Amino acid sequence: MEKQIVEPVGVYPPTADFSQAIRVSGGDLVFVSGIIGMRPDGTMPADAREQVELAFANLAAVLDAAGATPSDVVKVNVFVRDDFRLVRDDVREIRARYFTHDFPVSTLVQVAGFAGPEYRFEIEAIAAVPSRADAAAAVVAPARASGG
Repeated sequence: MEKQIVEPVGVYPPTADFSQAIRVSGGDLVFVSGIIGMRPDGTMPADAREQVELAFANLAAVLDAAGATPSDVVKVNVFVRDDFRLVRDDVREIRARYFTHDFPVSTLVQVAGFAGPEYRFEIEAIAAVPSRADAAAAVVAPARASGG
């Protein structure tokens, strides 16, 4: 699987840590539903920063369960309920811990509300990983002992 960051000429540069386009060839895609900052026990912190922290941690756990990591993510959609200017620094700081290079293509949307009134942040993602066929081919069979 190959990921190529596209840097178009004649277009404004990214305004934050994201890529304007990524071309992926080979491999499989993992589609991750909108992930919120909910604890495993089903409770939600009231604080937006803590919800962002939990959402990114939950995203990393879901990716791991699918055989992917944050570095495999090629596209994210981020949804915030609050005025983005109020949470921008927290979101950027936390995001930078998960996406450190070859930044995913990204869309940010401020929404009027979510499915639950206590939700303040949501992130969905698409990751590109080596195909299972490619991974299986990479496994080398152990050498057989000669029966001399």
